[in-house]
Amino acid sequence: MRAYSSAIPLLLATMLAGCYVSDDPFVTVEDADYPIETGTQFSVFRPAGDDWQVQPGRVIERVGGYYVYVEEPDQKRSTPFLLKRIAENRYVVQMNDTADFAQVSEVYYQLIDFDGTTAIQYSSACPAWTNWVERELIAHLEVGAAATRCHFSSFDNLVTVLEEAAVNAAPEAKFVLTPDG
Repeated sequence: MRAYSSAIPLLLATMLAGCYVSDDPFVTVEDADYPIETGTQFSVFRPAGDDWQVQPGRVIERVGGYYVYVEEPDQKRSTPFLLKRIAENRYVVQMNDTADFAQVSEVYYQLIDFDGTTAIQYSSACPAWTNWVERELIAHLEVGAAATRCHFSSFDNLVTVLEEAAVNAAPEAKFVLTPDG
């Protein structure tokens, strides 16, 4: 399998809104998955009604044990992130709230699916279903005017919630391997 075939999920960290949160990272550099080569390029799309609107493309780079993407054409760099495979064609993306590791106050998560050519990033909004609270999957629920934030103390609980939420979640972005990427 070519290195880029699993690379699309890494690019999906672009829009983490911080609704799935932990105080400390669950994924470390040692247990993260690294299925992408530096220089892999992707086309980016956002939902626009019944269609997809083209966004600036991205190129993945590896910086130490982390990935970053560079948005074209302005060369804007993302916050470093890691990818953890949780099932075939399914990944959790983990991203700090800042690029300065000494200043990280919380960590954000997102779920993505990848079929070999196209990756779908699910909505980062945590709907905080009552049964998640009752089942004690969410360690702490923060309800604000702008959004509900679900805090986790267990990676397994986070994965359960992300997968259950994905059943009803709207796609937030689509990433497609650039033919010459």
